[in-house]
Amino acid sequence: MAGDLMPRIFRLLLVYALLLGGAPPAVAAIPAGVVIEDRAGVLDRNTLVPALSAVEFHEPTSVAVYTYNGSASDNLNEEVLRFARAEHPEWISPDGQKWADGLFIFALDPVGRHVGTYMGEDRKVSLQQREDIQRAGRVCHRCGRTNPSSSSF
Repeated sequence: MAGDLMPRIFRLLLVYALLLGGAPPAVAAIPAGVVIEDRAGVLDRNTLVPALSAVEFHEPTSVAVYTYNGSASDNLNEEVLRFARAEHPEWISPDGQKWADGLFIFALDPVGRHVGTYMGEDRKVSLQQREDIQRAGRVCHRCGRTNPSSSSF
């Protein structure tokens, strides 16, 4: 399973990097940092970290990948926020109301079949671009689905 998820996560982050600024940057920036919190145990750090470190953003961006095993009824937004407050308060803005500037979070619940992207106010993209990112994540996930008759996700 880890081998199937690595290319999908990389493609999703690449879509985000391309959408962030529209036109190609004059000077690309590699991630300012990469944090992997694989609570679901589905990622291969030896593959993922170098791949993420090579993604070029329009501005220096810290990238976090968080996985956990939840359920279909879970609220991924609430879970990611709970996790960030408990384990990574630096992911939260100083006023505690938004995601920290310079941050992009990719969250995955392979059991509940949820995917989410979260970003600081200075990294936000339009609603249409967010929908494109989410759609890319769903398409990537479906490509590796072992049960093609499943309609969830």
